[in-house]
Amino acid sequence: MSMIGSLKVKIKALNYKKFLMVSFKWIYYILNYTVRAVLLSLFLYAAVFSIVASYLLYKAFDYSYGLYQSVVSLKYDSPEKSRYMQALLDSNPNASLEHQFVPLDSISKHLQKAVIASEDAGFYFHPGFDVRAIAEALETNRQRGSTKFGGSTITQQLAKNLFLTGERSWDRKLKELIYSILMEKELGKDRILELYINYAQWGKNIFGCEAASKEYYKKRCSQLTLDQSINLAAMLASPGNHSPHMRKSVFMNKRRTVIYQNMFPKRDSLLVDSLKALTAPPQDTLNIN
Repeated sequence: MSMIGSLKVKIKALNYKKFLMVSFKWIYYILNYTVRAVLLSLFLYAAVFSIVASYLLYKAFDYSYGLYQSVVSLKYDSPEKSRYMQALLDSNPNASLEHQFVPLDSISKHLQKAVIASEDAGFYFHPGFDVRAIAEALETNRQRGSTKFGGSTITQQLAKNLFLTGERSWDRKLKELIYSILMEKELGKDRILELYINYAQWGKNIFGCEAASKEYYKKRCSQLTLDQSINLAAMLASPGNHSPHMRKSVFMNKRRTVIYQNMFPKRDSLLVDSLKALTAPPQDTLNIN
């Protein structure tokens, strides 16, 4: 091979090596940049995710703590008005609400039992919600093609009256459930019953058993008889449209009958066992006609 040919081969070899070096260099730069970009993206993603997660956790804690505090405050303090009462005043500032709070030991045992028999016979046994009652209500609503029966317990009704609006939504039902569980844990059954009877509606502008007793029977609620207690409890299903003095009302007579049967079952029944947590039923009879 001539010297010129050998030189050409060497030049080609050098060019090839230079090409490979440049190629590897660019590949290195590209890989290095790609890896750095990926790592930076992961770091930024992790940082943003941590910030967002921390914020959401803080908001969740703040929200939960707010719910918890509003329930705990009810252990010893009774609000002047419930959320529902305030909503009525907001819609009609000139309205005058009759309401007076009384402790549970100043409420007739007859009325306590009648309210439980009317609104939530399993009150002393469920944890704030009654799965069976909810299932039965859903089935009734399905058969009737409307959302009329809710299966709410006394605890759930109290949560709605004290803290929530009347809107029908899954969000409100979730809050109602959370409030109910918290109240069962922090307040106990007797305090829940005390609050419920004191903030229940017994007329368009009448709230609480003491105001209702004075309005309809001109006496304190501690003095209510069995018949009067059942009449008042029968109103709770429709307090704005009925009065305890409606003796000829088909609706009121049906409610009285159900309440009386729940209070004095012919035999022991799991449905009304919670009534045994109160005093034994009196021996006097009741005329519900």
